[in-house]
Amino acid sequence: MANFSDWQDRMLRAVWRQGENLPEEVLVWMSELYDEFGDMPESEFCELWTARTFCMARAAFEVIGRSAEEETGKEVTGEEFCYIDYSRDPEQGPVGVVRIKSVEVSTPDRAEVAGAVAEGLQEFIMSHYRVVWPVCGRHGHGLHVGYARESAVWKCEGGDAGGHVVRAIDPAPPQAPGQSPSRGSGSGR
Repeated sequence: MANFSDWQDRMLRAVWRQGENLPEEVLVWMSELYDEFGDMPESEFCELWTARTFCMARAAFEVIGRSAEEETGKEVTGEEFCYIDYSRDPEQGPVGVVRIKSVEVSTPDRAEVAGAVAEGLQEFIMSHYRVVWPVCGRHGHGLHVGYARESAVWKCEGGDAGGHVVRAIDPAPPQAPGQSPSRGSGSGR
């Protein structure tokens, strides 16, 4: 049986992420998977990786979509709005890709997923309704997704300082299915 470090290296190679600086959240989740299931095969790990990413995207969509609807008065859910999905193409890589409009994400990192969902919703609102969302209350500029302190944020490019963070995109993220309330991550099963 492999030790955790060897298993982690093998799994990161399997998802094409070896050598990347992954967020602590992803590494903790991997540790918890190993503690619970031991030396699982790469194919099973890739499925869990994709399922976790998709669950996180759906949960982020609920929060960010509700915020968009409240701020714009425009619907972003319903039968005619089918623009969040995932696909898995072995020729493109070992894990599935979650798509929100033209934005893609394939890492179960809460900040990266929230940023991708926010960009996808922003793209949808702008193209479908011709409405700029969100807007900086101070400068009147449309906001852009950015990252600060391992969190996805809405940034304004206005002002003398060359821009500022307006707010977190997902200040109270819901737990993805399969997460333990006390530890904040889990197997996704």
